[in-house]
Order: sequence, then structure tokens, then C-alpha cells
Amino acid sequence: MKDISYTKIMALETYTLSQKKKLTNDVYELIFTSEKDFNFVSGQFITFILSSIWWRAYSILNIHWKEITLIIKRRDTNNWGRWWSIYICDKTIWETLMWVWPAWRFVLQQNNKNKLFLWTWTWFVPLYNQIIWALELQQKCTLRLIFWVRNTEDLFYINQLKQLEKLHKNFHFDVYVSRDHLTKYNHWYITEFLTLDNIEEYEEFYICWAPWMIDASVAILKDKNIEEENIFTEKY
Repeated sequence: MKDISYTKIMALETYTLSQKKKLTNDVYELIFTSEKDFNFVSGQFITFILSSIWWRAYSILNIHWKEITLIIKRRDTNNWGRWWSIYICDKTIWETLMWVWPAWRFVLQQNNKNKLFLWTWTWFVPLYNQIIWALELQQKCTLRLIFWVRNTEDLFYINQLKQLEKLHKNFHFDVYVSRDHLTKYNHWYITEFLTLDNIEEYEEFYICWAPWMIDASVAILKDKNIEEENIFTEKY
């Protein structure tokens, strides 16, 4: 299993919030612009400099010219809130933030091995980006994404995923919802998908999730004789 680690710290830059969209009750799509172009590898993140002692990293959803798109969950201060997510999501258009350029090595492997992606909520961001890159690079492999949330009201980017599925015959996605029984989606958790029959055609596995859920998924995969070198993870 290949865990992430820093590659290098890059120069500080200033970026301006140019677009802001609320995707769910507490998830925002934020687009920042810069005067400079970006260089990054699919799956990397940027790091906001929020104070002299506090930094916070967020994965990149997409980069287009001098625009960088992020999706961030705004944490409720009354429910184990994280002040930095509130600070960033509450920014208004044309406000600026400092950050360092992309880093990390949880990146897409450029090969034609069939790939399975596992994610939940905003942890899907680097995996979505990896899938976009694989499709743009015309990798000749099967790409499948498994998405989990607690309730259907937590879902977002479903239309974008449907469009990708429509345009690319080698991409498919499934949704799992654990608390909402009255839904057209699969009920329960991602781990329910990880049966031998479901995973036997995949050669690489990309997982972005909370540490305990990653560990549980990795344990299931290893129990089914998946080699660690074919499992790529990013823990938040």
C-alpha cells in the first residue's frame, strides 16, 4: 500500500475567489483564480496559509487555465466544527487567500490497468480528478467509482458523473447510502461492494477516506489477495 508523503514545498501565491456555489446544505464548490498557470499531477492538493502557524490542505477537483476548483465541506461549529472550513467557505467573491502550490504523491498511475475508486463526501475530490485525467489521457482501462454518503441529501455531482458515464463507455459509478432506506441507490456502506466477484476485474485501487475506513477497506482487499503495491490511499 502506497501512503502519501510530501514531495516539496513550493512558493507562496495569492489567489482570488472568483466563483462560489452551494452544492448541498454544507458543501461548497469554490473556484479561485491566479495570474499564474498551474503545474500539478492528478490527485495532488494545495495548502492554504490561514495564519502564521496554521495551514490547511485541500485536494484539487479541477484546474482549467488559471482557475482552480475545490469542493469543501463547511463544518458546523456546534458539531465538532473546524474553524478553517468555515473561514474558507464564508469567503466572499474577490476575497483572497494565500497558499502553496500543489504537492503530495497520491497520484494517478499512468497505465492501462483497470481501476476502482472508493470515496465519500468531499474526499471524492482527488479521485474525481484522477478519473477525469484518466479519461482525458484515453487510458484503455475500466474505471469504476463507488460513492458513499449517509443520506441522499448529502449527494452532489451526480449529474456530472452521469454525463461522464454517458460519454465514456469505460467509466461507471455506483452510489451507496447508509441511512436513507427509501432511495433508488444501494443501501449501506462501500465495504458491501468489496466482494470477490465485484473486484476481480480491477488491478489498482484508489481510496480517499477517513483513516479507520481506509484501514477497513484495505483489510478486505488484502484478505482477497490484492497486493499492497496496487492499493493507493490518502487519509484525512
